[in-house]
Amino acid sequence: MATHDVRDAFWRNEDGSWICIDPITIEHPKGRVQVSPGTTIKPGVPFMAVDLASWLDQQPVSDPNL
Repeated sequence: MATHDVRDAFWRNEDGSWICIDPITIEHPKGRVQVSPGTTIKPGVPFMAVDLASWLDQQPVSDPNL
């Protein structure tokens, strides 16, 4: 079964920030996080009490061949 890559809802910028391009609800260990399109997530800056940029960087990449 293929896994969903949560990062598909974001565009990563060269400066390490992420811009949400699709609405998404993330089930994070610290709680549910909802992100709307156009929201910029910056490294080291908490979004809903979560360093979401660092968390996105740590997510495993899904294998498109699965």
